[in-house]
Amino acid sequence: MGTDADERTFTGKWYRRIYDEAFKRMGVPLTLVTAPTARLTYIADEGNIDGQASRVFAYADAHPDQLRVDESVHNVRLVLHAFGLASQSGDPRRLEDLAAGTWRVEYRRGVAICEKTLTPVVPAELLSDVTNIEQGLKKLKAGRTDLYCDFDLAVMGILLEPSFKGETGYRQVLDLNLGLPLYPYVHKSRSELAPRLAETLRKMKAEGLVDRYQKEVVRELEAAR
Repeated sequence: MGTDADERTFTGKWYRRIYDEAFKRMGVPLTLVTAPTARLTYIADEGNIDGQASRVFAYADAHPDQLRVDESVHNVRLVLHAFGLASQSGDPRRLEDLAAGTWRVEYRRGVAICEKTLTPVVPAELLSDVTNIEQGLKKLKAGRTDLYCDFDLAVMGILLEPSFKGETGYRQVLDLNLGLPLYPYVHKSRSELAPRLAETLRKMKAEGLVDRYQKEVVRELEAAR
């Protein structure tokens, strides 16, 4: 199974606890492979990995060889982030404000929902992408961009890392009102895993394990900083 979350990060640690337990219950050996988001899409479509840890509901529409597991692993929100105080022009209050051409906006390459949401609104010369969250956040701080689009929990996880210790200038500017459940996917060649994984995740969530794992990882990362 593949993920874009490194095992040292909040999301990486959280996913590994969730899926280690899930596949242990299923009696299926598990190896989690880490790759950048866009690269992960390619190797999954090629059938070089058997599944992916988290994608949005509509991911299957563009990737017919990927089967969505009918139980989400968790929910996220799509948020625009900034660093420091607002400029004289202020912060955008709604998505449509970005059309004014005031803000340089960036998103993580491979996060299609960001690209799809921003492209019709942000002038092309002010819209860019980066390989990973760390790059996006560092460019915000350096003043090379004004806004960075990504999932709230993904950014929170990076800000828990030691390299961002003491950083207090990052802030959420605009919630794009896209509460998104994220789902595991399996390659069609391993379709028998989909209903079993759905049922296993359903039971784990009912037991409170997914939330408990999240809180445990946050505490551990905060203590290690």
